[in-house]
Amino acid sequence: MAQKINHFLTRGCDLLLAPFAGISPFWGILFLSVVTSLFVLAVYRAVSSPKKVKDTKNQIKANILAIRLYRDFWKTIVASFFKSMYYTGKYFVLNLAPLLLVLPLMFLLFVQMDIRYGMRPFRADESITVKAGFNGDIGSTTAEIQPNSHFRSAMNPVFIPALREVDWKLKAGASGTTAIAITVDGTTVSKNLVIGENLPALSNKKMAASSLEHFIYPAEKLLAPPTSLKYIYIQYPARSIPFLGFRTHWLVIYIVLTMVIALALKNRFGVEF
Repeated sequence: MAQKINHFLTRGCDLLLAPFAGISPFWGILFLSVVTSLFVLAVYRAVSSPKKVKDTKNQIKANILAIRLYRDFWKTIVASFFKSMYYTGKYFVLNLAPLLLVLPLMFLLFVQMDIRYGMRPFRADESITVKAGFNGDIGSTTAEIQPNSHFRSAMNPVFIPALREVDWKLKAGASGTTAIAITVDGTTVSKNLVIGENLPALSNKKMAASSLEHFIYPAEKLLAPPTSLKYIYIQYPARSIPFLGFRTHWLVIYIVLTMVIALALKNRFGVEF
């Protein structure tokens, strides 16, 4: 089930972001920020009560102001303090319903954005660490990476029984999209590897079985055929994106843009945060 959902979401995002291929990733992030802002505003308009939210915020401000104005009246200070706490809790409750609707979908979008904007392909001569995790004991396991023109071996495999893991160190070679093929006890499985400047959706881990963790790594299908492997893992380098004269993580840009757009449009939607 997770694999079908991942396939649908990944292909859907590929189509949605196709017009922004080949240009600065900022424009794709801006587009998704606009879509997110409109979605959040629509949910808040349908679920929340702007009048109740506004009245609750005013009560919080009024009680905080009372604490400052009546500093010599301890009974007033104590009463205003507990009232401000009460209305603060009420404010969060009023915002809870739309958040419960928004956050699960936002999580799926964050994952799709991270596999596109959070990491980059390897460059020539960069080190690639490959980890193969197993379900059981690896004492009698044989595991070997098949030769490939896109990378070369930089270190003999290291078997780590305590972690049920086998590690390899590779060096990136020719640019292109290829596969790391690992033969485990006579059965070969593979994981995608991207080297160069191409920027497809990337995945650090390829799972053997569908699980909640599989939603975090949606870009590749499950390992096939079945083996004793639990996963194949590589760590793509982190990526930073230009924004306002400096380079930063995509999530910073996304949050700033989404907040600015949502605040700019909230009055048109009749929404109160």
